[in-house]
Amino acid sequence: MRPRIAVVGGGLSGLTAAYQLSRDLPDARITVLEASERLGGALHTADFPSGPMELGAEAFIARRPEASDLVTELGLTGSLRHPGTLGPAILTGGRLVPMPAGTMMGLPSEVTALSGLLSTAELARAARETDLPLTWEPGGDVPLGSLVSQRFGPAVVARLVDPMLGGVYAAPSSGLGLRQVVPGLAQALDRGAPNLTAAARELVAQRRPGPVFATLDGGYRLLVDALARSSGALVRTRATCTALHRVGSRYSLAVTGDGGAWVEEADLVVVAVPVPRAAPLLTTAGGLDTADRALSGIRTASSAVVALEVDRALDLPDRSGVLVATDEDVPFKAITFTSRKWPHLDSRPGHLVRVSFGRLDDDDVLASDDAALTRMAESALADLCGSAPLVLHTRVRRWQDALAEIGPGHDTRIAEVRAELAARLPGVELVGGATEGVGVPACIGSARAAARRLAAKWQD
Repeated sequence: MRPRIAVVGGGLSGLTAAYQLSRDLPDARITVLEASERLGGALHTADFPSGPMELGAEAFIARRPEASDLVTELGLTGSLRHPGTLGPAILTGGRLVPMPAGTMMGLPSEVTALSGLLSTAELARAARETDLPLTWEPGGDVPLGSLVSQRFGPAVVARLVDPMLGGVYAAPSSGLGLRQVVPGLAQALDRGAPNLTAAARELVAQRRPGPVFATLDGGYRLLVDALARSSGALVRTRATCTALHRVGSRYSLAVTGDGGAWVEEADLVVVAVPVPRAAPLLTTAGGLDTADRALSGIRTASSAVVALEVDRALDLPDRSGVLVATDEDVPFKAITFTSRKWPHLDSRPGHLVRVSFGRLDDDDVLASDDAALTRMAESALADLCGSAPLVLHTRVRRWQDALAEIGPGHDTRIAEVRAELAARLPGVELVGGATEGVGVPACIGSARAAARRLAAKWQD
């Protein structure tokens, strides 16, 4: 019998799961249900008059194999591009300070490198980290920001760790689990590193040469289109799954869309939507007490990106972008000088710039309309560059509940969710940024692993 598979959500995770299932179960009939008018989720390549521009995720970590391997499989290697040599600056105290060398996700391997960011007293406090006794239980997990603050002082969190992580998680590091967010650091501590400085130094020494990040010339739409095409799935946009029910050994999905309401029948189901939408589908379908508690405890943040092309008369800082210290009183959290960062985009008529807004529990800025956000972005550029930009083109893209706060013990909670799903809703898998972590490689890895589990179950 040919399996029928329903994938709820046409973002990166859902499309990757559909692609992998088409490989493992080549006779499967796969349907992707996407509530919006477009595929891609947090990957969104828009068309500016001068060419494509990313309004969502911009790049992936090239040193992780998940994304690189998928790009190779899909025949997109020739489109890979890497950033130039410019590094970011940190906005603190009203000035731009180059990102210190020798840091690992904001953790210093040499405290002396932080002299431009910290006062004399703050620097002395950070330098005492190596003298503090460290209590660490191998295999354990703690809030990253709290540990760093205790050992280096709160200034290191506000001016290094939080700015580094803010663009990925949109959440303060005080709510992020060390093991999930910086797994290499946890592993170094498991191996017996005597302090955080030594652990960071070990990780910095292990860095491989070569570019850290990569993107695609032509935008992430190349990846989205290739996944949809290669999966052979029937893709239905403007199709919202409103309910999931188990009917014997199969599943019934209630769907509403432009054509009215209908029911999709499926043997296997992949749920690949943000937690606020996934949780009610799963918990009402199977009365999942553990999953309900675990998923409702995952907080999510919204964000917005203002993408601009501005006249080249504007004198941009000679940096790849700006990360904002959390003790800096400005409404934005980061600026990427996109055409400075990516050499293959630097031939456009104007400078490409992205201004990011939105942190967890800070919704006042996002309550502003698109015009107000655009004015804030233009004002931020004017303040940094010393003159107002002449804007050639602009787009605003908002992301609702798109970024999950990955707290301590997150992997244990997700393992419990999956165990309950296997027991109560066999043949249903949950994937996405709230499972194995946010970021393109993590989402790809989560989706492929879930698809392989479903294929193995069907073949048993």
